[in-house]
Amino acid sequence: MKLEFLKNYLEKDLVNLESEILERTKTKVNLINTLSKHILKGGGKRLRPIVLILANKLCKKNKQHIIDASVVVEFIHAATLLHDDVVDKSKMRHSKETANSIWGNQGAVLVGDFLYSRAFEIIVEINNPKIYQILAKTTNIISQGEVLQLMNLNNINMTENLYIEIISRKTAKLFEASCEIGSVLAANNENQNLALASFGNYFGLAYQLRNDYLDYFGEKNNTGKNIIEDFAEGKPTLPIIYAIQNTDKKSKQIIKNTFINRDLKKINLILDIMLSSDVDKYIQSKIKQLNEKAIKQLDIFKDSKAKQILINLARYCSTRDG
Repeated sequence: MKLEFLKNYLEKDLVNLESEILERTKTKVNLINTLSKHILKGGGKRLRPIVLILANKLCKKNKQHIIDASVVVEFIHAATLLHDDVVDKSKMRHSKETANSIWGNQGAVLVGDFLYSRAFEIIVEINNPKIYQILAKTTNIISQGEVLQLMNLNNINMTENLYIEIISRKTAKLFEASCEIGSVLAANNENQNLALASFGNYFGLAYQLRNDYLDYFGEKNNTGKNIIEDFAEGKPTLPIIYAIQNTDKKSKQIIKNTFINRDLKKINLILDIMLSSDVDKYIQSKIKQLNEKAIKQLDIFKDSKAKQILINLARYCSTRDG
């Protein structure tokens, strides 16, 4: 994923972010250092810190603790990835072997715990009660989303509403928190905080929908993961959900049987059914709607470079190839 349009504007911030990430993961325990570096230098986009920094720059009032807060959201994100890969038994992430496939489940889980605890250690240093509240609630909701997804593995009858609830908790909530924290640290008013939180929520939903779209219609070289990975893991995402609800009885049964049996040999048949049911068009229209809602939340802010870059980022992420 290329984000060159951000480079000049955020170059200094991102250099400081990488330096602080490196510093905050230094310990006397070699496995923590090695495994943390693997997940944090594994090709991630730093999107959550990026939206936090941009949200803060919208008002240019107060930059204190911005890099610290950016490290916090990136550590929380990395911890969830480590735990996710264990639960999902994933072997690849960002075109690299997952931590659990190299060091085992125990190491991956424990270093995920370390990153969570380090994140909250930094939160204490920031010493802002509002941010305590945001992140305590956010990590709780993310955990609920993880469990909700686990409960619905192989649930071929999942509804679109339940799917949206899961990705809202699992993915969108941390984007929402990141944007709100950037606003809170800028000492914005409550309306501005809420607007940026809403931007993050819609942005996160659109981002995850695009991920799930690319799982079926993307290219492995661009996404950095195996195509149809969600299908292979028994995760019913919107492409499958919509196809089942909008195809004929025979095709519906083919999808259900193939999904339940994880019959990857029939995936091309499933993709043909999806395309004939206009799954790709439906999901792209949903992404566009969410993207427009996200951008609308920024109307209360004056025009600025930060605002335009946030708008460009939302548009780019909803059309990206990886």
